[in-house]
Amino acid sequence: MASFRRVMTQRLFNAFLTIVMIMILNFFLFRIMPVDPALLMIPRDPDLDTMRIYEDNLVKFGLDKELHEQFIIYMKMTFTGDWGTSYIYKTPVLEALAGPLAWTALLLGISSLLTFVIGMYLGKVAARRRGKNADLAITGFGLFFYGMPIFWFAIILMLIFAVEIPIFPTGGYVTSGIHPFPLTIDKIFDILMHLVLPVATLVVGAIAGIILIMRNSLVDVLTEDYVTTAYAKGLTEKQVMKSHASPNARLPIVTTIAMDTAFILGGAFQVEWVFGYRGIGWTTIDAIDRSDYPLLQFIFLIGGTAVVAANLFADLALVKLDPRVSIV
Repeated sequence: MASFRRVMTQRLFNAFLTIVMIMILNFFLFRIMPVDPALLMIPRDPDLDTMRIYEDNLVKFGLDKELHEQFIIYMKMTFTGDWGTSYIYKTPVLEALAGPLAWTALLLGISSLLTFVIGMYLGKVAARRRGKNADLAITGFGLFFYGMPIFWFAIILMLIFAVEIPIFPTGGYVTSGIHPFPLTIDKIFDILMHLVLPVATLVVGAIAGIILIMRNSLVDVLTEDYVTTAYAKGLTEKQVMKSHASPNARLPIVTTIAMDTAFILGGAFQVEWVFGYRGIGWTTIDAIDRSDYPLLQFIFLIGGTAVVAANLFADLALVKLDPRVSIV
């Protein structure tokens, strides 16, 4: 137990240092862009005093200070939970991103859950039917979609199921003109209909890795001596799979889940833009186009932190679940 606490403390410290490095890179990444955001915020009106507005924008957003002063202010604001004011929305970053964060969390939550549940189930089926038609079909499906560009697949689904066969909406997270709150049965159904195609795109795009790793891991486990012993004791295939094979085969999936978190998050950016789903992904691309530094810095920070947290969780879970993993 003491060893686990020691390694947990060490990993938490390493994760903290990684997040600090992300913050530092985050700051300098946007400062080397050859675009002056203060210029972009000037309205295109020849009757306005553009020079005065430009100088006001520099002062308002702290762009008139030296680079090292901007960095100190940025770090201080980040650690105190003040991520600045969005250039686009003219509101605090957290306020501007509250809605997009909620919609992306809904999309990623459903997509991740379905990806891992369906992927593990199909991987288990493929392993139990290895060498047979079911195995060939499932692994073939996984390999086919593994290298497919996710934005291309999103466009194909939209063309088929929203344009040619108009079953689902073409985009957005709710029908235009309808406010999602307060929620009603009709509004929930409308939101779910808008989620079908984005969720299907993310699930199919990310499920291949789960399927293949679960299958290969389970095939290896089924050849172990303790599995053979379990069969020799008279246990049924269902009992062996449930109590002996599956728990050990799931261990590599823990690491895969952490890796797929980054994939699903990156895929969500593309999917949201294709479907006009105004979550964090859509907002990020819009902010890049309009050089909204504070918005981008916060989005990149939470994205990087999410990936670090997922890897930390996987690391600690492996140490806790598998005593064979070294904790030195």
